[in-house]
Amino acid sequence: MKQSAQRRQRILHLFKARELVTLAVLTVSLLVTYRIWEGAERDAQQNLNTAFDFRVRESNIRIEQRLAIYEQILRATVGLFASADTVTRNEFRAFVSSLSLQDMFPGIQGVGLSLIVPPAEKDAHVASVRAGGFPEYDIRPPGSREVYTSIVYLEPFFGSNLRAFGFDMFSEPSRRIAMEEARDSGTAAISAKVVLVQESGNEVQDGFLMYLPVFRNNVSRATVEERRANILGWVYAPFRMNDFMRGAAGELASDLDVEIYDGEQVNPDALMYDSHAEMSPGAQASKLRRVAYIHAGSRTWTVVTSAMPQFDVRMQSDRPKLILQSGISISLLIALLIWLFLDDRARALQAADQAMQLALYDALTGLPNRKLLDERLAVELVKARRDHSHVALLFIDLDKFKPVNDAYGHAYGDLLLKEVSRRLQSCMRESDTASRLGGDEFVALLSRIEDDEATLRVADKILNRITEPYEIAGHTFHISASIGVAVYPDDGSDGKSLIRSADMAMYAAKSAGRANVKLAERVQ
Repeated sequence: MKQSAQRRQRILHLFKARELVTLAVLTVSLLVTYRIWEGAERDAQQNLNTAFDFRVRESNIRIEQRLAIYEQILRATVGLFASADTVTRNEFRAFVSSLSLQDMFPGIQGVGLSLIVPPAEKDAHVASVRAGGFPEYDIRPPGSREVYTSIVYLEPFFGSNLRAFGFDMFSEPSRRIAMEEARDSGTAAISAKVVLVQESGNEVQDGFLMYLPVFRNNVSRATVEERRANILGWVYAPFRMNDFMRGAAGELASDLDVEIYDGEQVNPDALMYDSHAEMSPGAQASKLRRVAYIHAGSRTWTVVTSAMPQFDVRMQSDRPKLILQSGISISLLIALLIWLFLDDRARALQAADQAMQLALYDALTGLPNRKLLDERLAVELVKARRDHSHVALLFIDLDKFKPVNDAYGHAYGDLLLKEVSRRLQSCMRESDTASRLGGDEFVALLSRIEDDEATLRVADKILNRITEPYEIAGHTFHISASIGVAVYPDDGSDGKSLIRSADMAMYAAKSAGRANVKLAERVQ
């Protein structure tokens, strides 16, 4: 039993080794695939980052270029005033009309002139403009101030721009700061985030203004004091942010979410523009995000650009996915080949072990021999002890078999023994064991038997089946059997005692005249 168990253990180890080696090869192959995929994924991510960075730079450059172009428009307008001591309203209108603002420069609401009006000249100024055809003109908001300014020219002069006519931008702090910066520096300045006076209350947008100072002609303005002393006003341009940003992201603008904040801090109060403001907070979950700063006209804008899902989908490379799929397929194929190779070897050894297992079975009848019977009896007794059940052992000795052997020879005797073994097996359950000990002795091991009566029923069934006539090679044979019955635990507490009790009961059956069944005698 020990050697058999060792052989079975060896084969089990081979099968386990087959699984472990296959698993190891599969693991290594998948690891190599993962490393290759990881490199491809890293390259793809780097390419994605590069493409995203290019799009971000392109978008930011467009914004910077757009601001620079609008500054040039204002510089050209300043040049108009520098070319003559006086520029009439009609001349200003003709000049701005020639720029084709609505067609060529998206986002700009117009170009205007904000004129400085000293308090002492305010009444005369208002009267002059009213006499020019604007009887309702006045400087707004009303009230006394040290300095007045007024938007006197603004083209195109219709629609929402009419609401800006006469507005004193210098009276509003955000605009005033930008106007003072432009005056003192002599260069363009951009205001903080404002709501333009042109807004009517419908679809209000955040906006900003760009200023460029207009000085008296032929005077020095080399110092701040000279610039403050000789300034006449400002040419300016108002912008609505959504209109200003239209088209700034170029083609495939939906790929990017662009947010612009006034100043260098990212906070909701400073937000001037959001290209996807309709999205709920947190809906944009892309890891691709860049923060950049645009400096223009002494003002800093913080531009936060994030990739939209469609950018990831459109730019995503299929190469890592193909590598992963191919690598997994190849890994599985290699593992399968190794499995089959090791499986063949293990099964060959198992077949050899099956051959060795013949030592546990009777060569003539194929029934388990004494060694295997002992093993199975030990197993059944362990189960019976655990479950408090019964196990029965039937010793069967054939009657009238020797005369058959002597009269007809061993060939007929062997055929008769084979038929007896078949009849014995037909009377037993699959969980029971029929065994040949040698010669004409057989044993039936009944597991989980209920009681003595159930055991005797099986024994009687076996006896009746064995005593039926045998038709073998044209001859009819009549034999019987003596059966001794022992039941665990009443007739023995272990295998040896149980076998001894059954053997003694069998001899008792023979002594009683053969062809009968006897239970083992029990000590009362």
